[in-house]
Amino acid sequence: MEPVKIVIIHDDLKDNDPLIAELGIKYGVENVKLIQKSKDGLDYVFQNLSQKMVVILDLNFKRGEPSGADVFESIRRETSLVYIIIWTASDLSDVKRDDLVRFINNDALAFQDSTTDYSKMVDLVDKAAHQLDVKVASALEQWISKHTEEEKNKPYVTNREGQTYTLSQILIEIRKQTPFGMEMEKNILILAIDMLARGKKEING
Repeated sequence: MEPVKIVIIHDDLKDNDPLIAELGIKYGVENVKLIQKSKDGLDYVFQNLSQKMVVILDLNFKRGEPSGADVFESIRRETSLVYIIIWTASDLSDVKRDDLVRFINNDALAFQDSTTDYSKMVDLVDKAAHQLDVKVASALEQWISKHTEEEKNKPYVTNREGQTYTLSQILIEIRKQTPFGMEMEKNILILAIDMLARGKKEING
């Protein structure tokens, strides 16, 4: 199973922070990345969308850098499959109302107070990684990402309206959770259940 990538976008942490050390032990140092500038963190996420990813995101960054809320919204415009944990010293009552609405209206999201024991954050990451493992859309995204560029750009499926989609286009639809993307997710789940019900124990990717 593909390892989860833990991306920490936070300008007050260092590489020797206990949280980063603990995550490195648990998930592998190569799978834990600290990025201190929010713009750089956002670029990294966009460049690695095919990977299973948990993002630990601070809310407040230095002047000139996108806020945590802006980073969150930018990621969500591209994909719903990245699990985001907001890790902040701010009290929820201090979070701007509009930002709070943006957070609440999205799934794959958790809040954690940065003043609490870092072990609670590790527990949240574990739960997020598990959710990504069992999410049909994430598994489908990983399967599509394994294909060659030529395979990704060939016509693959046609919807009821006669519109044809390539695997690359299907991947975009899934990431953005459009009606077609959600329909694809549901159909894959139905197919998997049907195969299990018929007694097929092994499904090859």
